[in-house]
Amino acid sequence: MTTPDVVILVGFDGSDDSLAALSFAASEAAAREGRLHIVYAVDDTVLNSAWGIVFDVEAVRRGGLDLLAQAREAAHARGVPLERIDTECLLGQPAAVLSRLSESSSLVVVGRRAESGDHSMFVGSTAVGLAGTAGCPVVMASGLTLAEGHRGVIGVGLDPGAHGIVAVEWAMKRARRLGSRVVVTSVVKKPTARLFGGSEPSEDQRGRALADVRQRVQAAVDVLAGEIPDVKVEVDIRYGSPVDELVAVSGEVDLLIVGVHPSFPTYSVGGIVRGLMAHSACTLGLIRHT
Repeated sequence: MTTPDVVILVGFDGSDDSLAALSFAASEAAAREGRLHIVYAVDDTVLNSAWGIVFDVEAVRRGGLDLLAQAREAAHARGVPLERIDTECLLGQPAAVLSRLSESSSLVVVGRRAESGDHSMFVGSTAVGLAGTAGCPVVMASGLTLAEGHRGVIGVGLDPGAHGIVAVEWAMKRARRLGSRVVVTSVVKKPTARLFGGSEPSEDQRGRALADVRQRVQAAVDVLAGEIPDVKVEVDIRYGSPVDELVAVSGEVDLLIVGVHPSFPTYSVGGIVRGLMAHSACTLGLIRHT
């Protein structure tokens, strides 16, 4: 039976990373028996180029419709019935278009890299824009990471204060559906410099800080375990650079989920999230703190 409230939105432009996004989104829609909404956004800001060349909007639109037809068949091959696949070619800046549509979606999936980049550090503007503005969870897929094989592990990067526990909840619900396990990692940040003649924390101080964080994170996880049973959850507390430690975790999981807290009025995301968007070795999931 179709689940009408589940809508998986995916941005598609024919690039390698958008193909990875389409694959993830189609699998998600098929598994959750929801609808798949494939969108090709014609960026109106580049139709008039800096060199005075005016692109034929209709020609660009026809090219987009051809890509959408190919995407529809590819999604059908991934198990989504044709009657549950919607396609749209829309005029507008892609991040803005997808952000608006995300308000009525369950999940939005996009490619992570810029089309011009040969390495994952070239994060695309659509991915960056959606990170802080989407109205639902965001998954950023990359063709570089989907070929690594299935490990059956979902990772979560959790604030040491156990803020953003909704990311753990999302991971546990997904793990229960997929038969995966969850690893929740919190990183106690190592001081970057000595201030005013202060010294580095002693081994005892580090130990107490790690134990305190473990207690808070474990307590939050235990509450969810009572609500979402039959999911194996491991709590992993580390000391060091949050970006470095979470990038290391990303090499050991299929999906790494982190909470984001966009800053008003720019809706920019923090350095940890930006670092993971650039360097994560796996598909990245972003969900807002609540």
